Amino acid sequence: MVHELPEAHELGQRLFKRNIKAMYRQSFLGFFWALLPPLVTAGVWIFLRSSNVANFGETSVPYPVFILTGTLLWQIFSESVNTPITSVNSNKALLIKINIPREALLLSGIYTLMFNLVIKLGILAIIFIYFGQALSTTLIMAPVGILAIMLLGFSLGLLLVPIGMLYTDIQRGIALLLPFLMYLTPVIYPMKTGGLFGLLMKLNPMASLITETRNWLTVQPSYDLNMFFTILIASFFVFILGLVIYKISMPMIIERIGS
Repeated sequence: MVHELPEAHELGQRLFKRNIKAMYRQSFLGFFWALLPPLVTAGVWIFLRSSNVANFGETSVPYPVFILTGTLLWQIFSESVNTPITSVNSNKALLIKINIPREALLLSGIYTLMFNLVIKLGILAIIFIYFGQALSTTLIMAPVGILAIMLLGFSLGLLLVPIGMLYTDIQRGIALLLPFLMYLTPVIYPMKTGGLFGLLMKLNPMASLITETRNWLTVQPSYDLNMFFTILIASFFVFILGLVIYKISMPMIIERIGS
């Protein structure tokens, strides 16, 4: 894989440019679609809270900043999970007809994630300026948190690629599961420590990653650094495992879907 990386990078870059052009060529709102899902989700909950329909308690920063930061971070995770399967499935015909470095498809997906990330960070900066959000040196750690979220999501998606190429149920299952998982993660409400929800928070790695990253972005005390870095290291090993499975299984899967 390392030997094929230069060729895979060049092809991945071309596929990324092609996909971006195709994605926004016939779109009136263009890049705004990268922001619409988290903004709509945040807008709904801001409205419900302001109407006293739903109240999850006080937050350490203004609630619009709290929930917009959380939903943007969740969107990064959601896109990271979906990207490997989407990128590979959209190029099935290319894989069957031409012998190409298959890592190029993953790189194309990573470049798309980074492109969308820049757009999200831009809107987050506007939100911080509008609400007068204070900044400090903790902001330096925020890229580490965002990288950990992307790495965990991409690693989980990568593990699902082989079976996801054979059965469309996987993508449909992900689309069904992710919204449910979001409500078990402190995206729209502060971190819980007691009761059943507190137990679910401990078992949910995204709870730690999103809480820690949001705290770094909004100048709040760290939640649990040991847990954060444990999840980060575990995500790296899951990523390596996913790459190995991807490399070994792809020739057999391509042969099966091409026959």
